[in-house]
Amino acid sequence: MKSFVTSAVTVVLLLAVFPHSSASPIAAASPSLMDRIEALTPAPLNAACCKTCRKGKACGDSCISASKTCRKGVGCACDAN
Repeated sequence: MKSFVTSAVTVVLLLAVFPHSSASPIAAASPSLMDRIEALTPAPLNAACCKTCRKGKACGDSCISASKTCRKGVGCACDAN
């Protein structure tokens, strides 16, 4: 019974990764697993941004005017676009 459950779980996982189609799941034309994952989240997640700069631009951990030059290192602020 245990081997049947293991086999069934394996089949379900394979079907989730490689949906049924007439082409081979490893064919060059089919999208990779990473492509499928990226398609699920088309917009970048801004969870790591401490501040989102809409008018100016990101500079370190804060926002500055778009016409100014940033003199800080990489921080947690992100540009809106």
